Amino acid sequence: MLPVPFSVFSLFFALFSTNSYGAHEDKKYIIGYINHPRVNAFYKPLIQRAYKDIGITPIFEEVGGERGLRLLNQGMTDADVIRYDVASQQDNNILIVEPALSHGASYLLCMRKVKCDKSIIDDPNSAIAATTRFFDNMKAKPSELAANIFEFDDFHHVISLLLNGRFNYAILPSDNSEHEEFKRAGIEYVPLVEHALVHVIHKKHEHLLDKLSQAIAKQLNEAKP
Repeated sequence: MLPVPFSVFSLFFALFSTNSYGAHEDKKYIIGYINHPRVNAFYKPLIQRAYKDIGITPIFEEVGGERGLRLLNQGMTDADVIRYDVASQQDNNILIVEPALSHGASYLLCMRKVKCDKSIIDDPNSAIAATTRFFDNMKAKPSELAANIFEFDDFHHVISLLLNGRFNYAILPSDNSEHEEFKRAGIEYVPLVEHALVHVIHKKHEHLLDKLSQAIAKQLNEAKP
């Protein structure tokens, strides 16, 4: 079992769900989410309250990182609680709801006192473990980076490989809330690409954008200390 502090890492693109989806029922508004303490304690309740403000009672379904985006793009789910802004592209069906829920980054994580700076991703002698959406998050093609990038579906597998000494480097997403936990675990960290963390919906619900934006802004303002 992984140490408790590393539960915070799996906020984004973490697990692949075992849920099976049939045809989407139009009478239901289904919001995908990743089962994570911070999502459950903060982002999911905030989004639930925002939808309540506009008269919608959604159903929340646990989904995984890559698979969750596929379900949303295909219209099998109606929204996702929180994603990096790069989830929305011109060639897909995913729309961003402003304002951003938070901000984060793709981080280079380093263990065992190795060199730790951005040059690592351009070093052909470097081996880096990463999750499957790494290149999308970095807005990069595999041919553009000289380092040896090894992609894994399971976020927790990447953390295990880093902690157990199989890799000295990993690249993982974070919402910037774990810096002290990085330090306590002996992990150095370098932000590579920063992102906004946003609520996203399927484009068939474009008519909800303005109402949702206002409702989310309200909830974010009320959630401030």
